[in-house]
Amino acid sequence: MSKPLFWPGKRYFYAIGNTSAVSLARDVPAEKDLNLLLLGCGDPRNVMFTLLCEPATATRKLDFTCVDFEPAVLARNVLLLSLIMDKKPTEQIFDIFFHLYVDNTALGILVSQCETLVQSSSSLKDWKDSSYGSTLCMSSQHTLTELRGHWEKWAKMHALPEHKLQAVIEKFRAGVAENRARTEGGTSTSARSTGPLMMYGSKPLSECFDNFWKYGTTYSSGPRRSAAIQLNPTFVYTQSGAGCFVHYGTDPVIPFHLAPIFANSSSRLSQAEIMRSVRVQFEQWSGAFQKYHEQSQCFVRFFFADAIFAARAMQLSRVSGIKDTRIPVCQWRTDLITLDREEYQYAPLEFDVVDTSNLDDHLGLMNILVAARPLLKSSGDGVLYLESLLSFSPDGNAPKDLTKRFHADLTVMSVLLCLCPVDYITGYSSRGNVHELASYESSRRATTGLQQYHQTTTWKSVTSIPPSVDPWQFGTFLYDLYHTLFEEEDSQTFWRKNSVNPDPALQQTSLAHYSRESFVLLLKFLRDSFQITKEDWVAVLDRFFSLHTSDTSMKMDTLRFHDLCGLLHYYGVYTMDAYRMGPLPRLGPFKAWPQVPPLVRVFLTVPRDKLTILSGNTPTLEAGMLGPRMCNLFSSIHASYGTLTTVGTPANPKVLFEEDRLGFQGTKPLIVSFAMPAMLLSGFGPGYDSAENISITFHVNSNPANTVAYAQSLGPYLKIHSADLLDKENVVVIPEQPLPGSTSDNHVNPPVCGEIGSQDRVQMHFNEESDLIEQFSAKILVDNGTAKEILQSGVNVIAKQIFFNIVELQLGERTQEIVFPFPISMTNHKLRIARKSLWIEVIIPIRNLSSHQEILDPFPVKVQSLMPWSIHRVNMDCLPVLDLENRNKLGQWLGPHIAGAFSKRELKTKKKKAVDALMFVKDSISSIMMLSAGIQTSACHRVFALRDKVSNNCDTVIFINQLRFDLSCHTVLCDGFVLPLTVERTGKILKDFRKLVPKMQNIGLEAGEISSWKLLLPVLVERCRTWTHLDSCQYKTDGKIPLTTEMEKIPLCACGEGKDVQAMHEVTLWKSLAKYCTRFALSPLFGVSYLEAIGRTDRRCCMCRAKANFTCPKCKQDRYCGQACQKQDWKRHKVVHHDAFEK
Repeated sequence: MSKPLFWPGKRYFYAIGNTSAVSLARDVPAEKDLNLLLLGCGDPRNVMFTLLCEPATATRKLDFTCVDFEPAVLARNVLLLSLIMDKKPTEQIFDIFFHLYVDNTALGILVSQCETLVQSSSSLKDWKDSSYGSTLCMSSQHTLTELRGHWEKWAKMHALPEHKLQAVIEKFRAGVAENRARTEGGTSTSARSTGPLMMYGSKPLSECFDNFWKYGTTYSSGPRRSAAIQLNPTFVYTQSGAGCFVHYGTDPVIPFHLAPIFANSSSRLSQAEIMRSVRVQFEQWSGAFQKYHEQSQCFVRFFFADAIFAARAMQLSRVSGIKDTRIPVCQWRTDLITLDREEYQYAPLEFDVVDTSNLDDHLGLMNILVAARPLLKSSGDGVLYLESLLSFSPDGNAPKDLTKRFHADLTVMSVLLCLCPVDYITGYSSRGNVHELASYESSRRATTGLQQYHQTTTWKSVTSIPPSVDPWQFGTFLYDLYHTLFEEEDSQTFWRKNSVNPDPALQQTSLAHYSRESFVLLLKFLRDSFQITKEDWVAVLDRFFSLHTSDTSMKMDTLRFHDLCGLLHYYGVYTMDAYRMGPLPRLGPFKAWPQVPPLVRVFLTVPRDKLTILSGNTPTLEAGMLGPRMCNLFSSIHASYGTLTTVGTPANPKVLFEEDRLGFQGTKPLIVSFAMPAMLLSGFGPGYDSAENISITFHVNSNPANTVAYAQSLGPYLKIHSADLLDKENVVVIPEQPLPGSTSDNHVNPPVCGEIGSQDRVQMHFNEESDLIEQFSAKILVDNGTAKEILQSGVNVIAKQIFFNIVELQLGERTQEIVFPFPISMTNHKLRIARKSLWIEVIIPIRNLSSHQEILDPFPVKVQSLMPWSIHRVNMDCLPVLDLENRNKLGQWLGPHIAGAFSKRELKTKKKKAVDALMFVKDSISSIMMLSAGIQTSACHRVFALRDKVSNNCDTVIFINQLRFDLSCHTVLCDGFVLPLTVERTGKILKDFRKLVPKMQNIGLEAGEISSWKLLLPVLVERCRTWTHLDSCQYKTDGKIPLTTEMEKIPLCACGEGKDVQAMHEVTLWKSLAKYCTRFALSPLFGVSYLEAIGRTDRRCCMCRAKANFTCPKCKQDRYCGQACQKQDWKRHKVVHHDAFEK
């Protein structure tokens, strides 16, 4: 398994989401039908909110596939959505889904609905024929079976015999008491849902949280609380059994958006007011889902499986058509994923949107991307979302965690995955996280150890065609990555690298994400996606193993060498020479076998009582084989409770497994299985132990954290249990079955043909260390007849950059585009031209993102889809309006929020008055938003002229109608209209325009900034567009966006002029100009916290570096925390600032 097996300890039940809802359609085109995959879906908040955010006139269909490894989560989701479909009272639906305790009315509805669901789900056919099956779909029989089991338990819980019911209730109460003790003193987690209003939400929401866990409901009135006395069965049963496994941070208000109510309130909010807002939102979400269900415009598919296993199963089925995948559903279970054949005749297996929740925290960034990337549509408009909440940063710098989680350079990994974070390339994000940074900094100073920092990244493809790469360099890079991933398995290396601050590193090793299978699956993904030939791939792995053989620094790696080699063979990635030596001798456990395959599967029975030492902890687990001369460890193991029976014949052994459905609460032993090379058990050859002397082991992984915890009780090998290889009662060996089918696409990209010639794939070149990409090269074979003549005539070849990753070659009248897999820099590019051999080669450096070089087009829009690439879409009409009456309060939170868009580097640049095109635009946006909100001014301004400081000319006027909350992205935007001016247009509107001039506020633009605004305006229009472009649209006819960046020319197409501008007709001075205006959405462009520090640095005392409380009144430069430090520094201070004191 790519994720190492962990002992689960206490498995928490995440019944309710721990982040506020987002629209999953915010970064994809507005018109086309969507397939959306939610890996680790949790509750259905994002499904419902996505539907709510669709335009009222939308007709497209949305198809959601919801994957979760906890069937109770999916069963609750189906219960909730079915209640909405059946139009049950919204108040009771809310209570059933969110309250730990419900009243008799809600319980009656819950039980009745569960009985209906049970009656509808006796088979997949029955489910499809039911009133729910057309909208709520099941991906597999095992999913329906698991969900039906929960509905049956919920329906029957309160009908249990009294003593059994009381036992369940008491166990649940004990769990609640434990959770309350753990969060005593309150929590600030809920305040995350207030976004930039976090400073106002922390205390009242902490009180709401405390009351929820105290009473089990969100009601504030005594009578309603008193009536809610029935334990809600949907919180009781999970894979862990019956009891309170609900996560201690669970809070019903977290999924909802609380910024509007806190911003628009002039007084402190009560719990009743907060919950009234929450229930109104829930009613809106429910209404949106009901509407889409009735119009047959949405499908919600449920898939019970581990996220990585589900992704692998869908990829296998997509490529090979296989539905019986033989991939496990999840750890600790024996069910295998078999997709429903009828359902998957039309159910999607590739997606426009893949959302991975915060699985990065639990499964590892690389594991998630390798599994999910192949499921993303290759059309170029697909998007993948990654989130993380946990930080183990040893230097206390969680915002920069993302750049470290790959264990390699982010640029290299982005190119290899053909997927990159959008804000990594553009240098800005339209998602606000200023409040998150402030909260993290506050908690970091107050606490130590594990902390939360919520980071969301949007990943898109720059090109669907991967580059080619030199095998020697590639093999070097891959070995360095392998070394970085696993070097700290050696305790000496670990303590050497983490001697200063070991605690975060120890926590990280106890939650290790990567195994040798992780690395092998990465290799397989890269080989397949890069379409590397067999010869080149052998060269890559030969280089890898030459470095592996010569590297003696990783002692523990030698014990896992055969784990790596066996997995390489199993997945068809590479076969070592030892596996090609012909049939193995039939010795030891193989003596009755007609032929011994390269790999076998070993089953070990572990008595349940041996596992008690693990209770309460979450160590990584491994299996192995041990002899007098041999010790080998295997990390890709599968475990489940039950009994194993040997069937078949000695020559053809097979096993049957009867699972203990009570799992961790059952009585049967644990069966551990793993694949390993057969030659290690054959006893054949020098250095190999005979079968009689080999034992099979199950133990805790010997990382530093586990060694500290278990060495004393389990011994130096951290062995939990072992049995002799030939002990037939406890060890069974059978041939390992090959993979059921290829998961590789056989498609090979043909050469790209153009007006000049045919181009093979772009070549990627590493630096000397093979750890960074230095440059790309692309060669065009000039095979077009006319182009040949032009080239041989001596005409100059010109290379011109037209997009951040596209170069246009010009040969006379002919042009051809070359698409590179990452942004490039034309600085120091080279052209090699062979006029006799008829080829042209472009060699071009990769753009250095850390140097903050200006990007050619910082606001790209795809002409084909008219989709902004770097700024998310919004449905303006469903966004709450910000009340601008209380400007003092606005200054307290909106001012810092807008100011927080700047990085510290940008603030320094601004102070020095240096040139930075993006910073100029951000500064102008900040001014517009501040003036619109009436912050630091006497009134709210609504009309702005973008005026070039150099020429004093203005050709763009902006009207701000309202400020709205962008709920998905925790920020505020201006709902407005843009009036582009030309000399001709100004003449037409001059009379009305003159009346408007006195109302205008000039926004001075720095030299060249107007060009940046003309690049930005089409993005701001497209992100909120509700109208459809005409067939005659200038974007399509001209083939570019914007149409121009020249002064006094219009950058926008005319399709949106005068549309969706009703609000302008309500303002007398605006009305006559409305037909020339286009609606747009303007919001801050935030700095990227994992690339550079954000916001102003706290002023520090120049003596002790504590927070400075005042500035010296004489020099007005040096700052001090108090008079003691000022006095101590007086002598130096007078000398340095002599001029100030002389005055």
